Amino acid sequence: MNANLYSKLYQTLKNGEGAVLIRIIQRQGSAPRGVGSVCLVDADGTLFGTIGGGLLEYKAVEKAKVLLKKRITSLTTVNMTAREVAEEGMICGGRVELFFEPILPEDDTVEFFRTINDLFQSGGSGTLITLIRDETDVSAPDTRILVNKDGRVTGTIPFVKLPEHAIQPHLIEAGETGRRLFLEPVVQNPELLLFGGGHVSTFVFSLAKTIGFDVSVFDDLGEFANRERFPGVNEIYHMSYRDAFENIAITGSSYIVIVTRGHGGDKDVLELVLKSGASPAYVGMIGSLRKRDTIYKALMENEISQEALAAVHCPIGLDIGARTPEEIAVSIIAEIIQVKSRQ
Repeated sequence: MNANLYSKLYQTLKNGEGAVLIRIIQRQGSAPRGVGSVCLVDADGTLFGTIGGGLLEYKAVEKAKVLLKKRITSLTTVNMTAREVAEEGMICGGRVELFFEPILPEDDTVEFFRTINDLFQSGGSGTLITLIRDETDVSAPDTRILVNKDGRVTGTIPFVKLPEHAIQPHLIEAGETGRRLFLEPVVQNPELLLFGGGHVSTFVFSLAKTIGFDVSVFDDLGEFANRERFPGVNEIYHMSYRDAFENIAITGSSYIVIVTRGHGGDKDVLELVLKSGASPAYVGMIGSLRKRDTIYKALMENEISQEALAAVHCPIGLDIGARTPEEIAVSIIAEIIQVKSRQ
């Protein structure tokens, strides 16, 4: 689930405006995006997120604007045959089923999506369950449920037994009723904690934002830790690395990249990470094998276990023969994607 997109939806509703969620709920064959891909279309036709781009997305946006005015839902199956792919310049075929869900700024709806937004902001998780219905007035009650990981439930769908929490977005049939439900995991966006604001970091930052990471940059020098250098960064920490650790929370959705100006800074940050007691999804430190062995030796003498060090990715990045800062950034992000896909 795209936390930024659902946050945008909440802000739109809070401002008294409606929007349309478009989800891919089923896919057969090859298609640009998978099940669970979602985009948001506001009343002006502005698009947030993507379900694959191209003509498919253009037609979906145009339909969404009509449905928002009509205040009805829609199920649409899009067949992308070999002929259509060739004629329309697409690169994928297959078939997708789209669910268009206009969302209006009614009090209970605003409150429901506020709850989702709050869950994201707190780092919590859960499952969003949506009743799939075609050509139904969007004011119909009892169409969605949010189940927090701790069991708290917001919203209702009558005669539906709550399923297990979703790990991946998927469609199910609700027992004897024959109704279809779409389940989406509600989880915090992965965050990249980027220690060091040097040349490599600027390229790592750009790539990480492109693939949907929230990014925070840490550096003790203001000339490296600033928003001019990292436009669009979520957070900037211009302070000592030790002070920074008193201002952040490392979670299972945190990916940590250590690329400070020198060996001493890298060692200090790695020690802070490993002594924090946190369990981030990924920790990588730049450097040669010789540098790694020197730092690891010093850390083991300072009560860091060999097991903890073995989980660190160093030298950082996949071995693709990277040489330039741009290439090194690609290798780092490629390794992060690899780790993320296996979790």
